[in-house]
Amino acid sequence: MPEASEFLCGDWVWDASLRELRHYPRKKKGWVDEADATERLEGVRSVTWYRWSQTPMMTSTGQPTSANQSRVVAAYERGGNLQVDEADRGCAEQLAKAIAGVFGLEVVLEGAPTGRRGGNLPSRDQMGRLVNVSGREEVILDEVAGDISIATSKRLFGKSRRVIRTTEVKALALEYTVKAPTERFAVVATLAGPEEERITLASYEGFEGWADPAEWREFTKELARTFSVEARIDV
Repeated sequence: MPEASEFLCGDWVWDASLRELRHYPRKKKGWVDEADATERLEGVRSVTWYRWSQTPMMTSTGQPTSANQSRVVAAYERGGNLQVDEADRGCAEQLAKAIAGVFGLEVVLEGAPTGRRGGNLPSRDQMGRLVNVSGREEVILDEVAGDISIATSKRLFGKSRRVIRTTEVKALALEYTVKAPTERFAVVATLAGPEEERITLASYEGFEGWADPAEWREFTKELARTFSVEARIDV
């Protein structure tokens, strides 16, 4: 049985000199004597780390699986690949970087391994306006009228409403955040003025790793052109 210091992370031993990855199952407070899986890596052309979330499922033992998923794929130059599914994302990151480092590669970050899915952009209402509701705030962008209506629900009754001109938008940004297992894309406008108020014009929330970032980038750039401002893309 290897010493605890030999483990890179979790149940994985990585021998950089041999370019060999070994997995040891747990046994009481340690690990078994022999590895149940060993792979010597040769001629790796890419290392990809997939991160995504999904609805938890029940295993055959009745235990729920984690919503957060992680997979490392090392693609061989000769064809084929090594696939490692690791629930501990910190460990998966260490594995990906360790393998990539030996071959002088950068780790490629991806979402769900079955591919990103489009169709998550906001739809416009019957009047062609872009409507976004986030928390207690509703923002309606009417590009034809050239104004943005902002309605904020009060804690008890009613709403406060105000309208600003689209010419007050001085910057636009696409922001991306993850609070496991949910990811959020948000198109945020910064308004002219000393306080540089920020309002969200469009947003999407769903399981991490499934929405298509390219779709949101193009949407943000197109919206920025209507305001005649630059678009800052954070994803």
